[in-house]
Formats: sequence, structure tokens, C-alpha cells
Amino acid sequence: MKKRILIGFIAIILAFSITAALLSAAVVQSVAREQLLEQLTLESGQIARRLAGKDPVSTLQQGWSTSRVSLIAPDGGVLYDSWTDQPLENHVDRPEIALALQEGFGSAVRYSDTAKSMAIYAATRLPDGTILRVAAPERVARGIAQGVAPYMVFGLVLIVILSIFFVNFLVDKLVKPLLTIDLDHPEDAVVYDEVLPLIRRIDQQNKHNRQQLLSLEARRVELNTLLDGMHEGFIALGEKEEIILLNPAACAMLGISQQEALGRSLVEVNRSPAILAVLEALRSQGTARGELEKDGRVYQLLANSIAGRPGAILLLSDQTYKMAGEAMRKRFTANVSHELRTPLTNISGYAELLDKGMVQEGDKGNFYALIHRESSRMLTLIEDILRLSRLDEGYAGGSRAKVNLHEQARAACQTMELSADEKEVTLHYEGEDAPVLGDATLLYELCANLVDNAIKYNVTGGSVTVRVSNGAQPVLTVADTGIGIAPEHQPQVFERFYRIDKSRSKQTGGTGLGLSIVKHAAEYHRARLSLHSQPGKGTTITVAFPPYREPA
Repeated sequence: MKKRILIGFIAIILAFSITAALLSAAVVQSVAREQLLEQLTLESGQIARRLAGKDPVSTLQQGWSTSRVSLIAPDGGVLYDSWTDQPLENHVDRPEIALALQEGFGSAVRYSDTAKSMAIYAATRLPDGTILRVAAPERVARGIAQGVAPYMVFGLVLIVILSIFFVNFLVDKLVKPLLTIDLDHPEDAVVYDEVLPLIRRIDQQNKHNRQQLLSLEARRVELNTLLDGMHEGFIALGEKEEIILLNPAACAMLGISQQEALGRSLVEVNRSPAILAVLEALRSQGTARGELEKDGRVYQLLANSIAGRPGAILLLSDQTYKMAGEAMRKRFTANVSHELRTPLTNISGYAELLDKGMVQEGDKGNFYALIHRESSRMLTLIEDILRLSRLDEGYAGGSRAKVNLHEQARAACQTMELSADEKEVTLHYEGEDAPVLGDATLLYELCANLVDNAIKYNVTGGSVTVRVSNGAQPVLTVADTGIGIAPEHQPQVFERFYRIDKSRSKQTGGTGLGLSIVKHAAEYHRARLSLHSQPGKGTTITVAFPPYREPA
């Protein structure tokens, strides 16, 4: 800006200086003409005084004047001319002569036929009526102007140089306040009044920009918070399918950090067939679905192009638990169908034999007993299934109150004493008061299922020891001297319908749901469930509950 202002000022100064010089030259030339005319007029008066009382022609022939001197008769005839001896034409029509004849004095600047150049004339009428004319070439006046010209040129150059320094100084003074404006705080600047509207506009624009930046930052924080909190993986792809944004969930699913992924093509990050197929479908259809298996997990891929601009959005959803749950549901349904079909088939068969009279009178009692046993088994199975269903749904009817674990465990042992006697298993119980925050009915079922399971899978003459302690936290321990569990089966024993020895389970009447109920009941009470077992030496199951704290 400074350079432009400086150039502009210099151009203006030069234009005015040249114009002033030309005008000055014209004025000087005009003044020189006037001065020359005055000199000619004075000289004409002096010559007229010299001619008084004398013969004008002979006096003029003495040639003491350097100017052109002419003596002209009243009728315009040239009586004498100092520049030529040749006869001259009548001068009565010359402007200076005509004025002198009328007014006594006349002057003119015109072209001279005799001198073949411009000349300045001064004519005076003498007492005898003749006209004394004194003339000089105009170049004399130009010579005077040319003599002044060097001084004018020097003055012009000096003025231009001084003007440049002055303009440079002035521009620095003008620009300096503008250069010192702090664009972040323009209102603090000390500037000219003419610049104040600009300063106010800059300040308003800064405030508007700050508000927009704050709004964008808030939206960015909200977006990052949303993306960071998502369980699903989020990936934004650019025009060339490069990753421009991804959240931590996507990084974990793809096994890569954000720094490594950003700016790289998705194919570079993961070249699995599922990713390639999804990208291919995305290019042709604008949307795509697929499944990615990685590190033992299954992810559902959902991709969509962005309307109105290049790029796409890719979502990754972990479906491992859902698919495992679906598989478990199918397995559970199959198991339930199988478990219910067996007693129903037996009941239907026995009833059909009785209905057709194919059973002797003395054997009917046994068939009725078999029908009753299978019905009881089916009823127990249905009750366990319903109980598990309620636990799966969060046990909505349950309560969380202060319950004495010692009382629930002792009641469960008392209920199981008859079953223990029938199996010839010794049941021991020892414990102390142990308050737990939970549901009394569910705690009782937990204890009863553990004790029942320890009795069923024990050996004749074996023992079951139930203990409740309350040290750092309430702990229930059920230990038996039964058949034990092999290490390879221990991770699955809490699954539904899982049986190590199916033939033994049928003999004992187990449904395969007891330990699964125990697991869900422990989860409801936020308890930690652990198992220790050795084949042929027995099994010990421990349930550690959170310490009870009185409500504030």
C-alpha cells in the first residue's frame, strides 16, 4: 500500500510540476515580450527626442541604435529603414502604424516580411505627423526566456526531489498507524477519524469470527464426545477412500491407531475380502453391507455414500455377543425341545399302554409312578426355564434389601437333608450372620441349587460342607467329595443344559439348568463366582458378595 501511495503522489507532483513549468515558460515568454516592448517604447521616445529640430533621415542614418528603426510618412510610405536600403511597400496597413496614426502610439507582434521572422514593433507619431517605428526580432524575447529556463529546470528538479522525500515522510506518517493496528484488538489502535469506521468493522468481524469459532469448537467437542462414546466404529472416507476421521471404537476394531490410519486408504489399513467387497458395492450402488471377522470377533459393516459430495461413511458394529446369543438361543430352544420331548414321550407312551389295556393290573402302579416321575421332571424343567427367563430379563420382580445369607443357606440345607439321606451323603453346615444387599428368594435358590448339585453329583458315603463366613465380605462356600469336574469342562459347567455325563444326569434327574441359575443369581447380586475341582476328589464353589453398607 505504501508503494502505491508513494507512486501516486509522485505522479501527481510530476504532473503538476510539468504543468507549472510549461505555464511558467509561457508566462516568462510573455513577460519577456512585454519587457522588450517597454524597451522598444523607451528607445522610441529617446530617438524622437534626438530628432527634434533636426533632419530625421540624416540623423537616423548615423546608425547609433542596434534596433530596427524606420521612419514612415503619414501616407504609409517608408522614408527610412535601418535594416534595408531597398524600397519597401506602403506600411499604412500595418497594425502598429494604424494605431500610431490614430492614437499617437501603436505596438504589434507579427511576422516581418523583411526580417523573415516574428518581430515586436513599437510605433510613435512625431509632431510633424511622421511615424517613428522601432522593432526587434521576437527571438530576443525567447532568448530572455531561455536564459531563465535552466533556473526553472533546476527549480523543478529540486522541487520534485524535495517532494519525493516529503511524500515518503508523509506516507510513512500516514501508514504507520495502520501498520500498528492489532487485528485481534483493533479497538485499542490510535488512528485517524477517517479510519475509525474500518476499525469498528474489523472489530465487529473479529467478534463474529470468534463467536463462529467458539460455536465450531463446541460442535467439534460435541462431535468428538459423541464419536468417542460410541460403541460402534465410525469411519469417514474422503474422495479417494482415504480415512479422514475415525473414532476410538473403530481403531480398536481394526487394530490401528488414529495417527497410523488418518490419511491412508482404507484398503491399506485392512485388505480383508469383506472390506474390499463393501468398497466395491459402495462404488457401484452407493450403499453396502457386509461382515468382517477379525481376532475371533464378528463385525457388521454398513457403508453409505454422502449425498452431494464425494466420500462415504462406514459403521462397524460388534455383533459377536449378538450372534453368540442367537446361537445360544437356538441351542437353548433345541435343548428345551429335547428335554421336554423325552418326558412327554415317556408319559404319552405309558398313558397309551394304560389306555389300550396292555398293562396287567398288578403293573399299573409302576406305570402310574413312572408317569408321575416324568411329570415332576417336566414341571421342574419348566420352572427352571421360567426362572432363567426372569433372570435374563433382569429379575424385574426382585428386591434389594438387607438379607441374612446365613439364614438362607441354613434353610436350603434343611430342605436338602432328605435328598442327602436318600443319596447317603452327609450334609454339614456351619456359618455366621452375613448381611447381603439382595433378594431373599433368589439367594435361597442360589444356595439350594448349589447344595442340590453337590448332593446329586456326589458318591455314596460322600459329604457336602456348606459354610457362610463374613470377614472382609460375605462368602458362601459349598464343597463336596463327589466325582469332580475335569479341567476342560470347568469353563462350560455354568452354561445352560451343559452336562458332563448325560447318563448320570438322567439318573439323578438333573435339568442341566441349576448352575446356570446360580450364575445369573450371582450376577444379579454383583457377586464373584469361582470354581475349584479335581476329578475324583470333589468340587468347591465359592460365591463372594460385595460388603454390605447401611444406607445413608
